[in-house]
Amino acid sequence: MRNSFRVSAEMRSTSRLTAAKAYLAAGLKLIAVHGITKDGGCTCGKRNCSHKGKHPIAKHFPNGVLSATSDLDLIKKVLREFPEANLAASLEGLTVVDIDGPVGNAAFKRLKTPVTIAVKTSRGRHAYFTGEFPGGTAKAKQIDILTGESRYVMLPPSRHESGHEYHWLPTKRNTPAALPENLKALLPKRTASISAPSKTGKLIRKGERNDVLFRTACAIRRRIDDDRIIFDMMKVLNARGLEEPLSDGELRAAVASSGKYGEAANDLFGPPVETEPLPMEYLWYPYIPRYGLTIIAGDPGRGKSMLTALLAATVTSGQAWPLSKERPTGNKVLLLSAEDNWARVTLHRLLKAGARIENLRQMYRFKALTNDRLELLAEYIESERPDLVIIDTLSAYMGGARDMHRQNEVGEFLGMLTEIAERTGAAIVGLAHLNKQSNELPMYRIVGSIGFFASIRSALFLGTDPDDRTRLALAHGKANASEKGQTIIFDMVGGGKDDVPILVASHLSAATDQDVCKIENNPVGRPSSEREEATAFVLEYLSETPQPWKAVQLAAEARSIASEATLNLVRAELAKAGKIIQIGRGKRARWRRAADEDQKD
Repeated sequence: MRNSFRVSAEMRSTSRLTAAKAYLAAGLKLIAVHGITKDGGCTCGKRNCSHKGKHPIAKHFPNGVLSATSDLDLIKKVLREFPEANLAASLEGLTVVDIDGPVGNAAFKRLKTPVTIAVKTSRGRHAYFTGEFPGGTAKAKQIDILTGESRYVMLPPSRHESGHEYHWLPTKRNTPAALPENLKALLPKRTASISAPSKTGKLIRKGERNDVLFRTACAIRRRIDDDRIIFDMMKVLNARGLEEPLSDGELRAAVASSGKYGEAANDLFGPPVETEPLPMEYLWYPYIPRYGLTIIAGDPGRGKSMLTALLAATVTSGQAWPLSKERPTGNKVLLLSAEDNWARVTLHRLLKAGARIENLRQMYRFKALTNDRLELLAEYIESERPDLVIIDTLSAYMGGARDMHRQNEVGEFLGMLTEIAERTGAAIVGLAHLNKQSNELPMYRIVGSIGFFASIRSALFLGTDPDDRTRLALAHGKANASEKGQTIIFDMVGGGKDDVPILVASHLSAATDQDVCKIENNPVGRPSSEREEATAFVLEYLSETPQPWKAVQLAAEARSIASEATLNLVRAELAKAGKIIQIGRGKRARWRRAADEDQKD
């Protein structure tokens, strides 16, 4: 996110949707929070809500401000469902000084800060500055300093519980000023009574306080489910046990958050719900089970997309599976593809393979499956009941916010997909790439964490026939509920200038997944094209919208394009040539492809 933006006429609109579009276009990340009803209550429906019109709508923003989004479609959906919802923005890269009374206003004026943009609140104003306050969120009398990606601020035209509507104040400028160096002067000197150590002599550090307070509030709530009592008890811990105590407002937010997660023991533990075993069901026995997740892995460019075209065609047409008399147990397919162009490539393959397009559905635009979009995916699958769901590729749809090398993040993502499969009976097939290491078993060559292999029910590996490397082979590398199927050998038929190739099954083989995934050495004297391939990829991947370099690295690694060292070398060469441009520095640096006017300069 950019740490500066320009207040436009659209941001001053009284229409929440118009303002939201402008904020997103300016680079702000938004969350929708509960609004105020006509009778002054909170739209959450809680009679004694302690955070009226200011707490996130958990259904769509389960992690509060950490779920802040740049997705206009999500904001539109929320506003349709909650037309009185208020808007708020993540303060990543920004600092807002919340001035809430005459004492705070006088203290702020004494600083003689530069003129900046500001929002009129019910009792004062919010003054915006670029950059994050180094001391983190802090509090003084009638002043709060809010900063960083874990904090958010209300945006116009949101409505306060008093009936006041937030609005942008007229100023001499329409962008936030730089963060003043003397802002710390607003804060009072800490007193010994607040910072006195506890009996153990240890204080809870700043980086740990939110987690400790949240867990403590959850523990108290299991015994006493009363926000007022919990808050009074937590005030003692906040004042005497923290190096830097939270404000009362932040403490109330921690207490309120505990109410969303305070399950009782009986909600989590107890006797089995199902006492009769259910039969295993398969879309294609034994290769692709229903109610679970299957991975098809292979080297980039090996033919995985042709294989998925064959699978989709087989299901939608109801024809027999390769080298079998068995037919699919269903005929609906949902396709999510980030790899190929639909009209120019994928549709040709499907039609040539014999697919019935009327039985196929697709994701129209590539968007990473964030938690909120996974809920949309689950909702769609539950409604349409596709028999086969193809995700090409898993690493692309994990998105840049998840790290495919972290087993817990991979496990969580695949666990959510598995839960969708178990709820709907769908067979979900995800594609993955193999890395170029030749001395490992195929399951260890799947790009990313071993969690990809550990979290699935079936694994298929697409490689070459060890007896004839011009043919492709599909080997069954994992089956946790059946015997493994035999390896299937395919011929690649067709292709050329005006045609697309398809796979046609030839015969069965005794080759193993290790046999078919064996890496072949390049012919002697053939030069490596890794740098050229990486250059082409970077220029294709980057757009005029700045992105972190980490996203480029993850995308290149998912496709086995090049090593990190080669990518960094290519980045330096392209930047020197003026073909890509760096925006910002350090951790906040972003990269974009140079526009035509940039290159003219």
